[in-house]
Amino acid sequence: MKKLLSTFLFTIGYVVISNAQDFNIKHLYPIETDHSYLEFEVTYMGYAKVRGSFGSFYGSIYYDPENPEQTSVTFQIDVESIDTNNDWRDGDLKSGNWFLAEEFPHIRFSSSRVSSVTNGLSVTGDLTIKETTKAITFTIPPPLGVIKDMRDDHQVIFTGSHSLNRKEYGVMGKNWSQVKEGIAALSDDVKITFSLLGKQILEDNYQNFLRRETRPPGAIYAAYKAGGLEGALKRFDELKNENDIGATPLTMVAYMLTKQGKFQDAKSLLERNQKEYPEDGNVYDMLAEVHAELGDLKKTREFYKKAVELDPTNMNATEALKHLN
Repeated sequence: MKKLLSTFLFTIGYVVISNAQDFNIKHLYPIETDHSYLEFEVTYMGYAKVRGSFGSFYGSIYYDPENPEQTSVTFQIDVESIDTNNDWRDGDLKSGNWFLAEEFPHIRFSSSRVSSVTNGLSVTGDLTIKETTKAITFTIPPPLGVIKDMRDDHQVIFTGSHSLNRKEYGVMGKNWSQVKEGIAALSDDVKITFSLLGKQILEDNYQNFLRRETRPPGAIYAAYKAGGLEGALKRFDELKNENDIGATPLTMVAYMLTKQGKFQDAKSLLERNQKEYPEDGNVYDMLAEVHAELGDLKKTREFYKKAVELDPTNMNATEALKHLN
């Protein structure tokens, strides 16, 4: 399911994998923002350091510990989430002086090639900030592999840093371009530091989202446990007739069923959801995942493409398509 700079905007690129059959949905790890960070640092008046971060970004990591060179990442940053611990400065950074967030609300990055090097992995990808897209290459430490957190959920972690020239991306800061006694008010080079954690939630832990039967997802899941597919759809109809509940509850239940290996039932719920909410991108994202589990990569590709068509910010589907195209 859905879910590092339009202050720095990363573009979507596509990697040609030698064989789309190599794609495995179990190697896709949605980035968990709560345990990730994306920070930047710029030099002020030649010596002082001004630091900031982006609070809102999302994406997905593809990682197979047996084939690290197939590793890739796609993520997007919301420029409006920039935070330098100074409201006036944040507002200035969002303005036309710098990032023009109103016109360019996102920054995107998509890796296009990963190779093993002596000290880790060399990552090349397209970074888009405002109107400019450039290929960048940086090295990250070797990944630790798939590790378990305190709840036994599976996660992968990638950390690293990279310096770039902000002016090459049209981030000019005209009011801060003066040079006095040979010292620029603000350096052109910006250091980016990141830590990205991708996570797959296990069945037992995801069930926590469905425990409250007073809420639509929990009510539909309880009906499924009591009466199977027929019971779940009947409860869905009842709740929808009372008050349109949207596509999310049924999608959440379908996601739970995929974790239990009940792919055909998940598919049936999602097909009903597709009929009721044909413009909801998350429904198609989840349909793609179910078909990947069923081994139908043609349908997987078709549904991921539809998910991106309906929601271009769906980085999970975008990342998956890099391996399916």
